[in-house]
Amino acid sequence: MQRSALLAASLLGAALLACAADSRSDGAQAQARTEAGRDSTANADGAPESGGVPPGGLEDWIADIRRGLAALPDRLATDPAAARMAAIELYAGRQEYIEVYYGENGRLTAGEALGPAVEHAEEEFHALMLLLSGEAPPDTAQVRAAIAAIDAAYDRVLEEARRAGVPLTPDAAAARSGS
Repeated sequence: MQRSALLAASLLGAALLACAADSRSDGAQAQARTEAGRDSTANADGAPESGGVPPGGLEDWIADIRRGLAALPDRLATDPAAARMAAIELYAGRQEYIEVYYGENGRLTAGEALGPAVEHAEEEFHALMLLLSGEAPPDTAQVRAAIAAIDAAYDRVLEEARRAGVPLTPDAAAARSGS
């Protein structure tokens, strides 16, 4: 996907996040964060506390995303806005950290294939968010297919991370360097 399309999808996601946050009660926001894989280290916007990183590392972040995305097709039928919000929160609270640490020019990236694998997973995630952002809820089969594409992309990310021998958690990287 071209950079301009990625930027447009990111801006759309941010706009949807802001609009959805304004339109929901605090209780609904807390429930969405919980269902999206958030924990007590997240602030009201679903992002880790200042300077913080979500707990765990690459494998945990991908597992959080997979759990959250697995619930989307069912939620889409009953509450499309909540499903959309959950996807955006997963993207902002986990995928962005995967990109920061393991994407191209990431803090822990190594080898020639890990960065592009992360970029591909991000593109698949953007495609899902665009699918969810339409005025009418998308067909559940389309959502399931988009989730399957993300899942396959994360399989490749994990494979490339292991092949490159990078630390799978930021804490492990700090321990290695003596920080």
